[in-house]
Amino acid sequence: MRIDSMVGPKKQVGKVIKKLELAEKVFEMVVSLPETLLFKPGQYVSLRVSESGIRRSYSVVEYASGNIKLLVDVGPAGLGSVFLENIKVGEALEVMGFFGNFVVDRNELEDKKTVYFVATGTGIAPFLPMIHKLKSFYTGKVILWWGVRYERRLYWQQELKDMETSWSNFSYEIYMSRPEEGWKGKMGRVGDDLDGVNAENTSWYLCGATEMIEQMKERLLLKGVSETDINYEKFF
Repeated sequence: MRIDSMVGPKKQVGKVIKKLELAEKVFEMVVSLPETLLFKPGQYVSLRVSESGIRRSYSVVEYASGNIKLLVDVGPAGLGSVFLENIKVGEALEVMGFFGNFVVDRNELEDKKTVYFVATGTGIAPFLPMIHKLKSFYTGKVILWWGVRYERRLYWQQELKDMETSWSNFSYEIYMSRPEEGWKGKMGRVGDDLDGVNAENTSWYLCGATEMIEQMKERLLLKGVSETDINYEKFF
């Protein structure tokens, strides 16, 4: 497998080598690519999801040894969701990437006391590699807020527990907007606890539903957070 030195996005035809349902309508999919490119945690790829060439974007959870791991929510039943729900292990998939500047930057974060990651649904996908990257250089606190509707849509709970155990700087909260009986975590919408946060010298990364991002941006600006410290990726 050769490593391509080009920095820009490149189109490749890969092969699906793993597909696992993590929770209701949420799949983890691994695609093997013939060429290895440079990747920054937080970036995404564009997948061809129709014969006519229509494409959909998905954040990369992990990239190693030429394999990309993606998180796919097929619940919306849109064009991309239906295509990826039906694709099988061993089939070809056209991938173009990597794209995006939704990444963590050492220089921008060196004077921040806390970095917050706020996600809804599969918006958590880019945050795992970004948090792992932070662990290599960042000495402040790292806090993840993750909002989901139903407990049956939860996954990666052990991974998050392991991250919290292995790195004392990291903590997380899961917010359940439609909790069922027996749920012991936070109830309500992600960001409900924002009013009690001291936002001075903080940086924020938002990913997920457009409504959540717009509301969080507005509230953060009212709390005095600079617009340059609010980074976001919208999932439509």
